[in-house]
Amino acid sequence: MTDIAIDMRQFAKSAGATIVVKAGADVFVRGDTGACMYIVQSGTIAMMIGDKVVETVEANEAIGFMSMIDGQPRSSTARVLADSELSMVDQRTFRFMVDEVPNFAMYIMGVLARRIRGMSQVM
Repeated sequence: MTDIAIDMRQFAKSAGATIVVKAGADVFVRGDTGACMYIVQSGTIAMMIGDKVVETVEANEAIGFMSMIDGQPRSSTARVLADSELSMVDQRTFRFMVDEVPNFAMYIMGVLARRIRGMSQVM
């Protein structure tokens, strides 16, 4: 969980569709177009570059948000390690959340900062 103690699961669940992804499946693959981001409701997801796990993500974590910020393809693969329930947040809802949901921007920046620091330790 991020240093910013914000639980986005309930808002995300009400903001968009929720999907269930089984263990072993990929939510998205590095290079894919990023049409949405996800808030993990439950389960465990490995964020991978090639065959290397760069981070393990669990409940109340965001994945896929970098594509929402910069419009670029996915920078990693999200592989489900344990059956997961994910709430989808599209670009329009993401922009709304950044502008209108208290602390959402800080939540995203906290996750981003932690991932950048984690990447420097993995490399």
